[in-house]
Amino acid sequence: MTAAIYLARMNRKALLVDGGRSRARLIPRSYNHPGFPGGVKGRDLLARMREQMQELGVPVVDGAVTKLEKTQDGFFQAEISGRAVAGQNIILATGLEDNLPPLPDPYDLVSEGYLRICPICDGYEIAGRPVAVIGASMRAVAEARFLKTFTSSIFILTLGQAPKWDDATAASLQDDDIDVLSAPLGNVSKTGTGDVDLQLEGGQQLHGIVLYTALGVRPRSQLAAQLGVRLEEDGRITTGSHQETNIDGCFAAGDVVTGLNQLGVAMAHGEIAAVTVHNRLRSGTA
Repeated sequence: MTAAIYLARMNRKALLVDGGRSRARLIPRSYNHPGFPGGVKGRDLLARMREQMQELGVPVVDGAVTKLEKTQDGFFQAEISGRAVAGQNIILATGLEDNLPPLPDPYDLVSEGYLRICPICDGYEIAGRPVAVIGASMRAVAEARFLKTFTSSIFILTLGQAPKWDDATAASLQDDDIDVLSAPLGNVSKTGTGDVDLQLEGGQQLHGIVLYTALGVRPRSQLAAQLGVRLEEDGRITTGSHQETNIDGCFAAGDVVTGLNQLGVAMAHGEIAAVTVHNRLRSGTA
């Protein structure tokens, strides 16, 4: 949406295709996004940006692109619910999916603020409360250590999985006062304050816990792969300093690109990509 806004304000014709799966829609309230004292809900931010696009006359197609190819004349052709659209340049902002734990209604837990996915975004609000990080990999270890900035009480919950780290890491976790609890999770109860009460199988109970998941993500880079775009080992899109991919005229922005998963970063990507597209068109190279 940022790229579309910029392109429209540079008098370029842009079409936005929205599959309705923006990760931002799950944000109960972002307190670290600049310019919003008191925070902003993800859905409210998306609505404000939609309104801004409408004011600029940017057309929006609600639907998913099922096929994407580059034609012999150099245009990009996308198929959306059986309809074909074409453009001289394309910006992929397809985002990613979080691997959520096997809890009842995990997406609702995220959108309601009971299951957290971004300690950079909301670690400040922990304010010393105890934290549990779900995961059995080094990702969970890294996230638990990061969260030590905001609280001294940290647990890693492996949900019955064997930890995937070595003895040296296990010893360092003990030195860092990060407990590892391997029992499966029996029950999660919302407290009404953004905390949860946890009951592990075997009877152990944890009260007033800020719950994070560290199970990784799945980049939505299938369309990029159709075009032959170069991907990183984790499936994210490789881009240059102007958000360009290895396919001429194809750009990428946001969480699907390697880097920090933040609203502000995604917006900056969109701005850079849009200006680059404008300059390509202005100079006649696209």
